[in-house]
Amino acid sequence: MDASPSPFPHVSVAAAPSACYVPPNDPHAESRGLSPRALARALDYIERHIGDTITLADIAGAACISRFHFARLFRISTGRSPMEFVLAKRIALAKEQLARGPQKISATAASLGFFDQSHFTRTFRRMTGYSPREFCHLHAPVTRTA
Repeated sequence: MDASPSPFPHVSVAAAPSACYVPPNDPHAESRGLSPRALARALDYIERHIGDTITLADIAGAACISRFHFARLFRISTGRSPMEFVLAKRIALAKEQLARGPQKISATAASLGFFDQSHFTRTFRRMTGYSPREFCHLHAPVTRTA
């Protein structure tokens, strides 16, 4: 039985591996976590979609790994679960935005993918020990008058 001709005869399958190519099984791969390439794809996806709703399936799909294996390997690689990592990234960006100067806390919350200002405030306080407003006052840029 002959294989049907490729619709792209000028492109060799061997020369064009898929974006999700997985090399042959390495028995020690799990103990090391994600491959550098898979981790880079996952982190890039998180970075590009930080203000959107992000699911574990979305990040695992970007890394080309099943959700179950991805969650386990991501934790080995980073020390955090994927969703803990996303939340920590969002709070770090919120701290940067709030430290720049006065702005609406609701706008910061919305730009970073929080459901609402209340959710953002609760999460921010839990992770930093301060409310967003307290953080703003503590880290407000100092303006000097002559």
